[in-house]
Amino acid sequence: MEDDSKMRDPQACKIAMDLHLAKFNYFMAKKDWKSATTELQYALNSVIEILDNANRTLKKIADRYQQDWGRVRVEGSIKTEKISDDTVLVEYPGDKIVLRKV
Repeated sequence: MEDDSKMRDPQACKIAMDLHLAKFNYFMAKKDWKSATTELQYALNSVIEILDNANRTLKKIADRYQQDWGRVRVEGSIKTEKISDDTVLVEYPGDKIVLRKV
């Protein structure tokens, strides 16, 4: 299965990554090194897509704070709050992230 098209949904990327890792393990067990390295590359491409999506999400949050630095905002299920001059707390269902200006 080739992943030439860009997948934007992180859940779909994770499913593709799991599939390619399973195929990688299968080819490693058969000692088909060429196929195994190809599947590993596809799995790594899926990881890159997941990280790309996370990076875009964090950039959106950071851009939102560049404009309204200092206020508590709630959009949908994401709550953001300024903790200090260079630190922001971002809460969303199931997780919390602390962002610090560098």
